[in-house]
Amino acid sequence: MKYGLIYYHNTENVGDDILSYAAKQFLPRVDYFIDREAMNLFIPNEKEYVAAILNGWYLYHTYEFPPSPYFLPLFTGTHFTKDQWIFSDYSYLDGPVTDYLKLHGPIGCRDSHTREILTQRGIDCYFSGCLTLTLKPFSDVSPTHAIVLTDVSDSVADYVRSLFPDREIIRITHMLTPEEIGGAWPDREARVESYLKIYQAADLVITPRLHCALPSLALGTPVVLIENFDEDFNIRLSDYTGYTVCCVEEDLLSGKTDEIMLHSVSGKDMATAAADSGIPHSATIPGQELTSMAAGLTETCRDFIRLVSAHEPDLSLLPEPSQYQKLYLDRTEYMRRAIPQLLGICLNLQKQHLHDLDVMNQVLATAQKIYDMTPGTP
Repeated sequence: MKYGLIYYHNTENVGDDILSYAAKQFLPRVDYFIDREAMNLFIPNEKEYVAAILNGWYLYHTYEFPPSPYFLPLFTGTHFTKDQWIFSDYSYLDGPVTDYLKLHGPIGCRDSHTREILTQRGIDCYFSGCLTLTLKPFSDVSPTHAIVLTDVSDSVADYVRSLFPDREIIRITHMLTPEEIGGAWPDREARVESYLKIYQAADLVITPRLHCALPSLALGTPVVLIENFDEDFNIRLSDYTGYTVCCVEEDLLSGKTDEIMLHSVSGKDMATAAADSGIPHSATIPGQELTSMAAGLTETCRDFIRLVSAHEPDLSLLPEPSQYQKLYLDRTEYMRRAIPQLLGICLNLQKQHLHDLDVMNQVLATAQKIYDMTPGTP
């Protein structure tokens, strides 16, 4: 059996690589590195199946789904997003994609919203949690007792520094520079591990990012998750607020989370401090439930690897790679080049429209001022 690692080749976000890193720990080896946004284009070197764990966030290029027939997929810790470019709905999951997911179910969903969307389509699914919860602490990390701020605002950073004047404050970002995007996996893996070791060594992590918060919790570090409680929060993050302290930025800046953070860095019970503070969505679920979720994900992945390693599937069901290339890849190449171009044109038109509206509002405001300053106007 061959094994593939799914990763987002052109990601701007270290969190995507953390998700791939979490899946890689279960693979006996990596024979293929496969771009998440082009899984339908994947053809192995010969007529063979490639086992892969499809966890994480799907998908920008919704028209590129489902994956090619050469996959043996395990869907666990999976999130399906609304189509963000064309229809702004979940219709890309209908028809052939529904059939594909039914064939490869049950689907382990990273959040209740994904489970809802799939259940509406009659797809066998369950809430699995996120695969980053299965990350294990590194043996070579010593505590730094630092407070790590990942992608927080300047206001939050300044406030935390004033609250902990004697603590080391480490401020980092998950956003990559243009030069870092699209690099080779060994470099990306090393970068992921450097981030994870920073989180593990810290006394507290403060962030709005799910894939900073959950890995930190898995590594044993308390987290304050800053969120807006908006639609994105309800869809992607709300299932995890029971495992960490979650608040809006205004609550943190007004001092409502001071006791929580002070308790955390002093090694006291963070959940008790959160309950006393009156902060909504605070940590109330026992740690053993988080451990149980991680254990379930680990067992699912290990069972999958054992199964595909022990049983060679029937290759007669697969198309010849040359046939798939000719009948699918070659025939859709123009469409695949055209769609991003059209989306780029639409995006530029949208930007121009917003710019024109801004200019028009400025002209109207100037005209109103002139009108108000003109003598004799009513």
